[in-house]
Amino acid sequence: MKIKFVPQNVEIDVDPSKTLLQLATENGIKIKSVCGGVATCTECRIKIVEGEHSVPEPSKLELNAIGTSYYIDGRRLACQVRCFGSVTVDMTEQLNKVETQKKVRGFKQKDPKELSAVHDTMVLTQAGPPKKAEKPNS
Repeated sequence: MKIKFVPQNVEIDVDPSKTLLQLATENGIKIKSVCGGVATCTECRIKIVEGEHSVPEPSKLELNAIGTSYYIDGRRLACQVRCFGSVTVDMTEQLNKVETQKKVRGFKQKDPKELSAVHDTMVLTQAGPPKKAEKPNS
């Protein structure tokens, strides 16, 4: 049993104990997720184009997050989908997100794991907790 990601044409083994997001991440396939897999950001939307019978119906948590779009176009949250058989996942929406992802002004990203500040950028940090105002003696 395999999960096939298109248009990349990458196949990985099915592991029913893990979500599509976890499996993709472990295998170097990028799926955007801001919330870390708790179904609140809806950034990890994917579309299952084959093998819908190999995944359970969306939970109430997932339906609350994606709303009626599931009934309109069948998109699911990768952080909530577990596969029990072979499926094909359309990653077109995710690839478009990576290509059009906003760049943070003032930062250059050399390596995806390394962020560095642009020359002459000031970084402010708090030295410690603010001091309480003293009451005058009367």
